Amino acid sequence: MSGLCAGIQLQRELQLTTYTIFELESDVGGTWLSNTYPGCQSDAPVHIYSYSFAPNYEFSKKFVPQSEIQAYLRATAKTYNIYDKIQFQTRISSMRWHEGRNKWILHWIKSTTGEEGYHDFDVVIHAAGVLRLPNIPKEFDAFEGKKWHSARWDHSIDLTGKRVGVVGTCASGIQIVPAIADKVQSLEVYGRSASYITPQLNVTYNKAWRFLFQYAPLFYTIYRAFWYYYIDSTILLYHKLAWFSVFHRAIVYFVTWFHRFRQFPLDPEMRRKLTPNYELASRRVVLSDDFYPVLKRPNVSLHQDEIVSIKGNTIETSDGSTCELDVLILATGFDWISNFPEGYWIGRSDIDITKSWGGSPVTYYGTCVPHAPNFFLIWGPNSGVAHHTLTSIAEIQVMYTIRSLSYMMEQNIATMEVKQEAAQEFLKYADQRLERTMYTTKVLPKFTDGMGKCRGFWWGGVTEFWWCMRKVHPERFHVSKRDGVLKKPYLNGSVERFKED
Repeated sequence: MSGLCAGIQLQRELQLTTYTIFELESDVGGTWLSNTYPGCQSDAPVHIYSYSFAPNYEFSKKFVPQSEIQAYLRATAKTYNIYDKIQFQTRISSMRWHEGRNKWILHWIKSTTGEEGYHDFDVVIHAAGVLRLPNIPKEFDAFEGKKWHSARWDHSIDLTGKRVGVVGTCASGIQIVPAIADKVQSLEVYGRSASYITPQLNVTYNKAWRFLFQYAPLFYTIYRAFWYYYIDSTILLYHKLAWFSVFHRAIVYFVTWFHRFRQFPLDPEMRRKLTPNYELASRRVVLSDDFYPVLKRPNVSLHQDEIVSIKGNTIETSDGSTCELDVLILATGFDWISNFPEGYWIGRSDIDITKSWGGSPVTYYGTCVPHAPNFFLIWGPNSGVAHHTLTSIAEIQVMYTIRSLSYMMEQNIATMEVKQEAAQEFLKYADQRLERTMYTTKVLPKFTDGMGKCRGFWWGGVTEFWWCMRKVHPERFHVSKRDGVLKKPYLNGSVERFKED
């Protein structure tokens, strides 16, 4: 969906139509196309999942199912004629900067036919996303029954009457369990630690709501802005205890406690099991109205002991209990690190950028990278957020990209590459700010590198991210001028020039 955003904004802001979008899947939508598991829905008010420049007044609820968001993205792509610009089911296997031509050479492969080729571009916007590669722990390879990751749901298997196991009790797992509990014979839920869960309190938008959204623009603008900034204020939860975060944290501690107590008033043991044993916001706070109630069903069991053995179709936990399963569902998150394997991304002076990072990414606001001229990342390292929608971050990074391209066109610039010292200065400041947050705790070590530095998250709210990205700051870049005057700017390799008289 970030690539779709970039394509639309290239047309709207720069009137550029000579671009190509390479899409690995068969349709637009990104994570909303891949994740079709039962119960999949937005976990933030849907109007801030939609693009600010493409409002949808017909969403049925405050939190809508995956199908509505996917339908919105398809409709938006059609409105702006983006489908004509997309090469579907095409994988980019490598990207290499050509010094002499000042172009990126992309090697592409058609996943359906095996056809491959090369294409050159003046500028690359890398918007592959971070929620696309399933994280599948190796130990589950031993399971011999049917199994799949939540992002690769096998709809050909009917779960009715099956013995099913779900591994993971974070965002996806908490949505899946209530959606399938009433049809399976037994449901074994495996989660080493509980999540902080608050009530979702979903609201249905009736005709009156939708009428106001569409025909009272000021009402819609205020409504969307309220949720945008209210949710952005919850970044205070992710700061370590301080005077400015104590109120927010106290409120959420109370709400999550009361949510548990209300569901299990006479079951202190279950409340104990569902109480997280780590500090608030070390993981993402989850919204759900139906996860706790489903745990009361006689066919649902919660296992918090470590899985020590998988043999055939049987899973054994450290308390000695065993469960034989027909189907195993892995809600185990995503592998964002493998987005940039070694050899995939070769920049200036034949530098393998991923290898040069040495396991600790070096970027400028997660958007620009040293040794990578004319290259822009969307959702790059240190631009992730846990409290808001990634759509908001993507729009800001696309805005920065558009302003950078506009500057290049106005100043007749051929290449623009962020300076190493600018990136290092950003990382130094980022490390100082991130030390005040929960992202550097040991609860989620996968977001820290070998030196203990967090390279997954942005430290603040999306409003602060916008403030930092609102200007290009060309003094922080190496730039080189073109040898002629642009007759017409293009994003791809076909740029018409003429010499000055």
